[in-house]
Amino acid sequence: MIGALTIGQSPRPDLIDPLRQHLPGGCQIEEAGALDGLTAAHIPPSSEGVYPLTTRLQDGSAVMVEESFLLPRLQQALAQLEAKGVAASILLCAGTFAGLQGTRPFFKPFAVGCSEMRALGLKSLGLIAPIQEQVMPIRRRWQAAGFAPTVWTADINKQDQPFRQQLAAQIAAGRLECIVLDYVGHPAQAVKQLQQNTELPVIDLGQLAVAALAAAL
Repeated sequence: MIGALTIGQSPRPDLIDPLRQHLPGGCQIEEAGALDGLTAAHIPPSSEGVYPLTTRLQDGSAVMVEESFLLPRLQQALAQLEAKGVAASILLCAGTFAGLQGTRPFFKPFAVGCSEMRALGLKSLGLIAPIQEQVMPIRRRWQAAGFAPTVWTADINKQDQPFRQQLAAQIAAGRLECIVLDYVGHPAQAVKQLQQNTELPVIDLGQLAVAALAAAL
């Protein structure tokens, strides 16, 4: 049994179904959300300059939540998953969550991504963020991890001419070695399209963490 930890409210079939496709047949997934049991009124607004994360409530509405608010609730949810007997767990979010730890194998996309890029000798990273509010926090955390990041926002679901022009300009200006999708939940087809049409390696943090989990089973 595998634990799936989301920063919003469960269930999240849009995140769980792709995960299930990469796990051994018959593998059970136990899901828990950091915001389970809360309403929008319980979620404090994000402060300027912090690292805001976007997620969904059960009714489908989008909310922006600070990582610091989510951390203790995620830790509690992870403990609940482990109490149910999961063999390993995965965080379905690209946030840092450095203090979030389990007693069993636990895969965090940001940590997995850092390890992979160090192993590949990659340092100059082009990071695509989903929202403008994340640009500065994302830049700071990758710099703190020892990388040279160039961060911008773009919608990879719309890889039109302006998207391609922006991508080419960022690659040229930053002398980038790879493109990193700093988000969990991009459609697989959009990621594949970007990988096929980009001269550099394209690393999706969510897919990378799922692959690491599957390889460990």
